[in-house]
Amino acid sequence: MNATGLLTLVLAWAGLAASPALAQPSAARPTASAAQSAAQTAAQTAAKAATPPLQARLDELRRLGDDWPAQTHDGFAALAATHSQQPAQRRAVALARAEVAARSESEAALAEARAAATRASDGLPAALVEADQAFLDAVRAEHDGAPGLQRLAASALARYERWCQAAAPDPLSASCEPYTRWRLHQLLGLRASSQQATESAREHQRAALALARDLDDPWRQSSALGQLAMAAAKGNDRSQAQQLLEQAHAQARRTGNATQQARLQLVQAQVAMVLGEHASAAPLLDQVLAQARQSGAARLEAAVRANRADLALHLKQPRAALADAQAGLLIVERLGERRMQRVLQHNAMLARVALGDRHSAQHDLEALQQAWGAEGNTGMQVATLREYADALADSGDAAGALTVHHRERALSRQLSEANRTAALAELRGRYDREAQQREIRLLASDNAVKAAELMQQTLARRLWLLGGSALALALALTALLVLRVRETNRQLEHSRTRLRLQSERDALTGLANRRHFQAVLQQCIAASPDGGLQGALLMLDIDHFKQINDGHGHAAGDAVLVEVSRRIADSLREADTVARWGGEEFLVLAPALRTDELDALAARLLQAIAGTPVALPDGSALRVTASIGHARVPLPPHAVPLRGEQAINLVDMALYLAKGQGRNRAVGIHSVAADNAAALQALEADFERGCSQGQVVLQVLPGPSAAATAATPAHPGGPQGQPQPDAAHSV
Repeated sequence: MNATGLLTLVLAWAGLAASPALAQPSAARPTASAAQSAAQTAAQTAAKAATPPLQARLDELRRLGDDWPAQTHDGFAALAATHSQQPAQRRAVALARAEVAARSESEAALAEARAAATRASDGLPAALVEADQAFLDAVRAEHDGAPGLQRLAASALARYERWCQAAAPDPLSASCEPYTRWRLHQLLGLRASSQQATESAREHQRAALALARDLDDPWRQSSALGQLAMAAAKGNDRSQAQQLLEQAHAQARRTGNATQQARLQLVQAQVAMVLGEHASAAPLLDQVLAQARQSGAARLEAAVRANRADLALHLKQPRAALADAQAGLLIVERLGERRMQRVLQHNAMLARVALGDRHSAQHDLEALQQAWGAEGNTGMQVATLREYADALADSGDAAGALTVHHRERALSRQLSEANRTAALAELRGRYDREAQQREIRLLASDNAVKAAELMQQTLARRLWLLGGSALALALALTALLVLRVRETNRQLEHSRTRLRLQSERDALTGLANRRHFQAVLQQCIAASPDGGLQGALLMLDIDHFKQINDGHGHAAGDAVLVEVSRRIADSLREADTVARWGGEEFLVLAPALRTDELDALAARLLQAIAGTPVALPDGSALRVTASIGHARVPLPPHAVPLRGEQAINLVDMALYLAKGQGRNRAVGIHSVAADNAAALQALEADFERGCSQGQVVLQVLPGPSAAATAATPAHPGGPQGQPQPDAAHSV
């Protein structure tokens, strides 16, 4: 499984972002009786007078509760009896017990623990009790893979933050509610990562790390640093990922817990897989699997199985991947963990496609789509569809891959729009909060000025000579405040302008992004007399880009994206617009281009991209080719008006044909036998059939061959460049 969001789910489920690591001896796999004995030992230790702080003992029971929730009952009972007098301690014990129950399969145990937590909070403020119940709702939703996890966790975090603003910090902690807030930030960070909202995920992970550092808690610091290392790896920042992993290992060694260090090795293996370093990931996964089996950490073993299956799929070993996935499924079905079950089912599905069992794989795909959809996790739906389409294409089922590809594209657009809306809302909220804080400071300053004026008036009645000076001082302070308000407003407006400009550019390539391109498209349609798009539209896709990332690393992939973006931009006119449409897809709008000029532009782009090898960061060079789908709309001969979305869909289908015919070529739609909107829509619904029946006339232009580009220097790009590609032919 290649989706980094699914790796994040494995990481969370294994316990690295959820609850403290299991402190079990490594000599032998514990049995149920051994776990019972460990729980009784923890209970006896809790009853002694010379014991560590309460939170440390609660963490011990959380560790046991991860894999043996039923055996922690006696330990919690002993702590409840020992700390029954002080309300804050009584609540802490009951809440930790309910948190363990929320991560178990037993609904009855959870109901009993929640009721006990409510009783233990008797006499405490209602706002704090409500926050605790919201916290347990979020933990249970994460265990069940239930819908609304992000909403529940955000609601619980907001309740605790409001409580902390209104009340003094809890006397048991270094700051107000750090343990529950740390847990909620971890949940929200993992959820944002699975939804591909990278910046939001990092903010929550940094907040969790700050809380852990305030507590000087090595386990929580290790977990948060591991999450940040994963985020850095997803951003292709190898150096930062390694630095964060070193810091995480240092904190893990402070815990003295072998299982926690093994779990961090799992993070290290996942980081290596994200960076394309599969050879270094394999021995790490083998070591963690041995440690998990030896210590009896079932959750950790299932997580390692999922990662081993993922690695086997990367290495084209579907039978090994299926074996690991099925072994992991046996574990999670026993534990009742539905979210991890979906991850393992995903890996098993991809293995079945590679082994030719497409009927079972299709059934698994629909079940997974339904499960992720019920959870509201569009990011996982997109990742599942994308990998399934790639697996079908690799197995030779181009038609099936195309069908799944269209489903994935539609969901991907929804996800991008949802993430963009959420990011803008978060930015607006941040600016509003900052403005509110500035207003509070200004009001405080204003109150200080008013107090000074009152004092000056009192002094004026006593000392008339000093009154004039006091009044002048008050006026000066007022003028200073007015100037400060104006400067603050100016800076705020500047920030908003800069944010708007940044939101319309792709951060990596500097090209326009999807949002800006759609705005330009709407302007062209609005200026058209018939309400349809007028001009040439080209969609480009870098060939075999996934192989570039897997074979040369993500840094090489980024270098290819940047260079290809430059070559495309250099081949266009000033009036044309080019945008990065997807991962390795680009979209070009040339409003005033004729059909014959469009063919020349497609040839120019093929030559510009493939004519000269791309220099990679390691000093080597790589020949890169692209596939292009293009059309001049409205389409001749009937010139039926087209909406922007229809035009993009048509060139997308032409691009898919170009990739299906061998890549490194341009496929142009020269004419269609549709004289009305309904006929055009019917052709769009079954494009391949329209092509085969002659209702769609295509122009195929092969790109430059490797031999030709090696023998002949590339012709310079630009509007006047006329490269000499291989001969074109019509279909």
